[in-house]
Amino acid sequence: MTTDSLATAQSVRWNLSDLFSGINDPRIDTTLRSGRDAARQFSDTYRDRISTLSAAELVDAFKQFESVMAPLYKLSQYAHLVYSIDTSDDAVKAFVSRIDDEESEISNDILFFNLELGAIDVDRLSELANDPVLSDFKYELELTAKTARFNLTEKEEQLSNLKDLSGCDAFRKLYGDLSASYQFTIEVDGQSKQLNGSELRALRHHENPEIRRKAMRLFFDQYESHQLIYTSIYNNVIKDFNTERKLRGFATPISTKLVGNDLDDATIHTLHSVTDQSYELVQRYYRLKKSMLGIDRMTLADIYAPLPNTSQRFSWDDAKTIVLDGFYRFDSEFGAMAQRMFDNHRIDAPVLPTKRGGAYCSSSTPDIDPYVFLNFQGRPSDVATLAHELGHAIHAMFSSKHHLFYFHSILPLAETASVFSEMIITDKLLSETHDVLSKQSLLTHKLEDMFATSHRQNMFSNFEIATHDRISHGILSAPELCDMYEIELKKMFGKSVEITPEYRWEWASIPHIVDSPFYVFSYNFGNLLVMALYQLYKEEGSQFTPKLKDILRAGSSMSPYDIVAIAGFDLKDPEFWQKGIAAIDSLLKELENTVE
Repeated sequence: MTTDSLATAQSVRWNLSDLFSGINDPRIDTTLRSGRDAARQFSDTYRDRISTLSAAELVDAFKQFESVMAPLYKLSQYAHLVYSIDTSDDAVKAFVSRIDDEESEISNDILFFNLELGAIDVDRLSELANDPVLSDFKYELELTAKTARFNLTEKEEQLSNLKDLSGCDAFRKLYGDLSASYQFTIEVDGQSKQLNGSELRALRHHENPEIRRKAMRLFFDQYESHQLIYTSIYNNVIKDFNTERKLRGFATPISTKLVGNDLDDATIHTLHSVTDQSYELVQRYYRLKKSMLGIDRMTLADIYAPLPNTSQRFSWDDAKTIVLDGFYRFDSEFGAMAQRMFDNHRIDAPVLPTKRGGAYCSSSTPDIDPYVFLNFQGRPSDVATLAHELGHAIHAMFSSKHHLFYFHSILPLAETASVFSEMIITDKLLSETHDVLSKQSLLTHKLEDMFATSHRQNMFSNFEIATHDRISHGILSAPELCDMYEIELKKMFGKSVEITPEYRWEWASIPHIVDSPFYVFSYNFGNLLVMALYQLYKEEGSQFTPKLKDILRAGSSMSPYDIVAIAGFDLKDPEFWQKGIAAIDSLLKELENTVE
């Protein structure tokens, strides 16, 4: 791929004008002022009255609550999209801080609504949930009944929101600012380059093992050099998390994430257990890859190394064509939705010096199409990432028929369309590939992505469970955190990969465990779920597609158990999760057959 073809991605920038025109757009002040007024009016109308409302009056209250929150969702989305593009701009940082502060105050004015809902007698809540007038809010009321006992008083909830701004949220902001500020100087192919974190980590795909290993030493050296800060951030965020968890009465740290998503601990324990037992797949794969690479040492810096003579690269136009062709081939509606994202400038693709790393899809309200954020560098994994994030966008488009309460997909199912979309593209490429080396390259990329999404996230989740338990009883030192992380690395990789010392600091570079504790299990959940769904698609063909669409259309309007039951699966059954593991095993066997 030429420099010019990669440069095409530099011009792929999103247009945020359907949100706001800039951080000084006068509509921002208008939105905040209207939000404050609407919140006060809502409070004046409904405070201390929720339990006395008729079904019809409660419908009106739900709709007015949504009308207060929707503009704020858009404003918050805009602020964080802008910040993602330039994490070093002080004016943008000040803007984000201002929006967060204002929204916290407005949210405090209306949080009584959910608290008063939760305080309604359970029998009365059940009666309301079954009233046809409230059919659009049935599941919301059912979930309120289940979660009400974890609510604090209104004053306590307000205090929690306000103290977070200068407490755990401030620690998270420090984490993001510090990690995004890193610039690294490294010699690559005879040239000295200055790279950000995403660009440096991309060197794990370089064909020279010394460059791969040097890059990762440089990367983790920064985290080790700031170990005092990262250790303090992690301890304080987790300590705060568990202090509040205990006040609310959650039995376990992870249950704080599960209860609101209508999952029980036993289901996730089954997920963890099944994945733990399948670590042998990871070890089997990396023993095979070491042989395929023909290297004496297989370190963690080498796990994404390209196979010899397979350093395939894609231009932006190539990636776009591959993804759109694959989506249209699967389903015309999928293809049209993805096309809309390109046509309406909803994607930001280039790598920029002050742009945050990674990729994501951002959705705010049902009436606004999503935005996709990328750092496109032309690697096969970048094509997969494009498909993945567009899958999230398609999911949001399908669920946009719902009101705001049900629009955002429930966390455990948030990866359904994204991972399924990746599989669509993988199968397309495999079907069009006839030489052995290219097929091996595709299979290794897919398997490594699977292991990263399932087993790696499972490892992170196990690390979280262990550290939360320890920090609940006292802070952990940097060496203790490193030791605990190394234990999880060894469980996953066994002796198939050499764990070099710098990787002990990898825990400090994982933003999710700071930003959203116990979020990571959802990646594994979603990945194994989709592998099981995709297997069903391969068995049923086009007859399966309507089931998938119904799952995506559900948003968060039903429990995850009921949504997955649309496809005939039971989340509580270990055999369901084993079906996902078996699908990964079949890909590994396909790769093994190419090297026999």
